[in-house]
Amino acid sequence: MKSILLSVFVLLLFLSENVRAQVTIKTGYISSSQYKDEEGQKTGGRGDMRFVEGNVNIPVSQKMNERKQPTVWMISAGASYTALNNKKLQSYIDVDQIINTQLSVINIRPISKRWLLLTTIGAGVYTTSDVRLKNILGQGGVVFIRQFKPNLSLGAGLAINNTFGYPMLFPAIYFDWSTEGRYQIKVSMLNAMEVSAGMRMNKYLNLKVVAEMNGSLALLEREGKDAVFSQQFIIAGLQPEFNIGNSFSVTATAGVSCSRIAYYTTRTLKAFFKDMSKDADPYFKPAAYVSLGMKYQF
Repeated sequence: MKSILLSVFVLLLFLSENVRAQVTIKTGYISSSQYKDEEGQKTGGRGDMRFVEGNVNIPVSQKMNERKQPTVWMISAGASYTALNNKKLQSYIDVDQIINTQLSVINIRPISKRWLLLTTIGAGVYTTSDVRLKNILGQGGVVFIRQFKPNLSLGAGLAINNTFGYPMLFPAIYFDWSTEGRYQIKVSMLNAMEVSAGMRMNKYLNLKVVAEMNGSLALLEREGKDAVFSQQFIIAGLQPEFNIGNSFSVTATAGVSCSRIAYYTTRTLKAFFKDMSKDADPYFKPAAYVSLGMKYQF
């Protein structure tokens, strides 16, 4: 829970002179593996997971100042569906699907030659089936970003959400670094992380080694109490990227799910602080991972 609570919203913004609209779609599968409790003991159960997710980022207003720094208003919408296929885990996990949707308004503006201010406000639905008021989370954030170089930005700020029934503040960290040319390295982080290193084989093909973190969240009722079911996984693998023109690309990833935590927490402040103090969470052992994605910019 430590990380996923801080990544209830994840924004992937490109701080360039020309922010383009972008649509991304990805589907993936994590193969079956054993489930262990927080003590690291076998439970006798196992499970696999399938997911499909999509995001749309649309700049609705964009202006440049005399230093060619953008002031951008953007609408960001996303949705994901996760199917959990667990066996002999009824006493640990009785959720078989997770549905997440989010809608945010984002503003980014320069406040000096080197500093930018990113603000966002939005809401999302995090459920297993029915949509009720308790399944809706409000969320927002303010991040101050320092541009050290055109390809290097670092920032920090605060994020707010009501995952545990009350508005709570969390630290928000932003880091973005990339290199251009034949050899490419990219590190992006805003409460979640994506790292890649690779080579441009030709104008149509890039070959990368990637590592990234992803997850999903459901607000539900369990044993008569409001609860949070969360799962988070870290993957690493080989990823060819096929570029079709300047606007469309397709990626295929094959690798391993290094860690996939999945468990319930009571939706109270007491449970939150207790959870933060735990040394380990229940988890699925490493398993094979494959995914297919596409990105279109316009």
